Amino acid sequence: MNYGDFLQKFDKQLDIYFKEHAEFIHCKKGCSLCCENGDYPLSQAELEYLMQGYIALNDNDKRLVQNNIKTFVKGGKCPFLINQFCSVYQYRPIVCRVHGLAYKCKNNVKVPYCVNYGKNYTNVYENGYITINPILDNLDTPSVLKEYDYGEVRNLYDWLFLV
Repeated sequence: MNYGDFLQKFDKQLDIYFKEHAEFIHCKKGCSLCCENGDYPLSQAELEYLMQGYIALNDNDKRLVQNNIKTFVKGGKCPFLINQFCSVYQYRPIVCRVHGLAYKCKNNVKVPYCVNYGKNYTNVYENGYITINPILDNLDTPSVLKEYDYGEVRNLYDWLFLV
């Protein structure tokens, strides 16, 4: 399945998950906590798709992204974040698409980073655990892509600096 077709199918499933958990999700346009600190794992196909988004940017935004890349550190602010907005939102990788959701990951539950700041799932989060059922599908990038050959999965930093 080509990556574009995969994304259409995957986004439809994500729409269902976000609707099911809507009362616990407080993401708003301009909130970028999830983009300020992260590992940003993505496959080679996702990187290529992300670069299509970069190519489509206007020259000024391309310069801003280039400047952000120069100061990008592993685990830091995403270089595609400009003025608290994703400059390549339509082309964002899976890790960004699923952010905001609480889901099972092996024997644990992954909750969004922003729970620590009184955002998503805060009203059902106690002592490091959510008190509701999470989404049962593992939405980590390697797990989502396991049945497809979209290339190696690496951290965005590692892709950009070929570590």
